[in-house]
Amino acid sequence: MLAMLVLSCDRRMWNWRLLVIWGTGSFVAFLLMFGELRFPLTLFFFAGLLAGGIGWGMRAGIAGAGEMMVHRVLTIVGGAGLLLRILGVIPSWGLEIKAFSYVETGLWGGLPVTIILATYGLVFAFPYGILLALGRRSKLPLVRGLCVGFIELIRGVPLISLLIMASVMLPLFLPQGTNIDKFLRTLVAVILFAGAYIAEIVRGGLQSLPRGQFEAADAMGLNYVQRTSLIILPQALRVVIPPLINTFIGFFKDTSLVLIIGIFDFLNTANQALVDPNWAGFPGEVYIFAAAIYFVFCYSMSRYSKYLEVELNKGTRR
Repeated sequence: MLAMLVLSCDRRMWNWRLLVIWGTGSFVAFLLMFGELRFPLTLFFFAGLLAGGIGWGMRAGIAGAGEMMVHRVLTIVGGAGLLLRILGVIPSWGLEIKAFSYVETGLWGGLPVTIILATYGLVFAFPYGILLALGRRSKLPLVRGLCVGFIELIRGVPLISLLIMASVMLPLFLPQGTNIDKFLRTLVAVILFAGAYIAEIVRGGLQSLPRGQFEAADAMGLNYVQRTSLIILPQALRVVIPPLINTFIGFFKDTSLVLIIGIFDFLNTANQALVDPNWAGFPGEVYIFAAAIYFVFCYSMSRYSKYLEVELNKGTRR
């Protein structure tokens, strides 16, 4: 996972190769963590609908007839299959890969837990926050109202309350016999919380753009998806790089709050190490080592944001 993060920092990898790296790396990482993976048929339909829809919206008027036909077929097959699966017409089916024995997530701990929560929490929260920010600026009252209500609700409560809700309260509302892994519930809570904050940061970037950028995109004949993804969002995200990285650093450190619900991240594992008689007399060394690890990660993110800010603003400097 560290190798995936390092490769992601290289701007030359910001293309289809990054998707392949993250897809392959995540598959291997989850297989090592859970021992087995199951891909339901619903996931394949959803992936087809998502890939086809994005390609249809972004490449309309640009791509050739053959490519557009592929996007349309993916969208129609994915959407129809997902609808039939929800209605129960298509039976449940899943691809299962059982390579290793299962290790309960309650036995996980240490730096891998911190990195998994911070990395995948922010990876999923980032596009989710962008959608929330776009929804908050939507002209549709229902969409705008739902996004505003969700963002204000999540930002109005501390992260600890969401973790407790995910760990204690949510199982009480699930149907009898349904059990969602506590680590997965914690990860979802982190994603919801981080997404609300990222949405407000991205909204600030969208509001900072002059009206002429929107009018210029309209004058080029671009549709909403092309205008947003090719013209508006790249400029807005470039403006908000410092607050985004500040939020990422904050959430990396906030992962230590998961001790409240009995998950042992890196800092809490260091605390537990002091119970070991071999480390009982060295609390200073343990905490200095923990501080050094946090400093390395947070300082690296800070310096990388500075590098990105300089690199991406080369075209605007005089």
